[in-house]
Amino acid sequence: MAFFARPNLDDTQFKQLEGSLLSLSGQTQIATPTGLTLTDGSGGNIPVTASGASTPSSNFDVLTYCDGIISLMPSSASGGTGIYDGLSPSTCSVGGLSAGTTIYGSGYTAILQSILVPNIPPVIVNQSASFSITPSTLLYEIGTVINLTGCASFNSGCIIPLYPSGSTCCVGRSCGASGYSYNIFGPATGVTLSCFPSNSCVFPSHPVTPGNNTVSAIVYYSGGTQPYYSDCVTTFGSALSAGCETPPAKTICGIYPIYYGKVPSGARPAVTNDLVTGGTKTVEPSTGTVEITFGSVGEYTWLAIPSGSTSKTCWYVNPSNNGCIATSVADKYPDECILGIVSGQGCWGISPIVGYKVYMSKTFWTDPDPIEFRNS
Repeated sequence: MAFFARPNLDDTQFKQLEGSLLSLSGQTQIATPTGLTLTDGSGGNIPVTASGASTPSSNFDVLTYCDGIISLMPSSASGGTGIYDGLSPSTCSVGGLSAGTTIYGSGYTAILQSILVPNIPPVIVNQSASFSITPSTLLYEIGTVINLTGCASFNSGCIIPLYPSGSTCCVGRSCGASGYSYNIFGPATGVTLSCFPSNSCVFPSHPVTPGNNTVSAIVYYSGGTQPYYSDCVTTFGSALSAGCETPPAKTICGIYPIYYGKVPSGARPAVTNDLVTGGTKTVEPSTGTVEITFGSVGEYTWLAIPSGSTSKTCWYVNPSNNGCIATSVADKYPDECILGIVSGQGCWGISPIVGYKVYMSKTFWTDPDPIEFRNS
């Protein structure tokens, strides 16, 4: 009959000799909560337990000595596996931890996350609007009836990147235009129109009045989505509220034109309404230097400017060909004649007679072009 004995392991039955090595080839299981006790070599015992294991999983937990007990603890304790388990992927090419950041007492995961995956804000491009008119001409003869089309354009702006991309009302800073309002030539004498949803509006025919005539637009827009940092939790600023943009207006200027011309040789021509309005007309400012190309060959030349413009006191072709105006009878343009004329095209409305200053050459001549009529 076989003899079977399974003695208890205790200090009475078994003793390991000092300096000897005990090799256990099987699996040793500690079945009691108090675990396995290690001696510290000075008569003290150090229990080893599994009571500190994290839940629901103890993956990557390590043996950690704390308060006289060796326990399984998460890897964020003083021991560690060396495996990073923070946010991923990285959001910058270089470290994102700013100089001067306090890191004392922080875990390595928090520090690595600050370096590799900083919480970055989006770039905000604000909404904007622009305004244009067709035709784009801004200078007209007073009284000219014009037909304009205004066009207002709206840029919704953007949030780059857009966090979180799946919970937004739109992809722009604003969710788009909600209305357009146009005004031609001011609220007192003008017309206000709305053409929404079209951003283009045809204005009724309107005469150009003296001075500046303003054509403008207002673009109304709806609000936008809330911007977030890259963690998709921390808000960045605030969502855009509904509002309006007023793009730069267009200023159409109404002025009286200048006239100029040449007359064949003979007696010096008389300055008359027919002479002036029968000349070449150009719509350009005449308060400063006026430059004319006469193309004269043995002919009288003349220039007429509105009487409200600064008188011209000298003419200039080049440094060796120039002179004074209306200072003596010997001047090439010896006088300044003031004449009331009527528009040859009937443009000037209720005040059809407008004063003009006319400069007629003393005699017929041929000179290089162009010639400048200057204020001084």
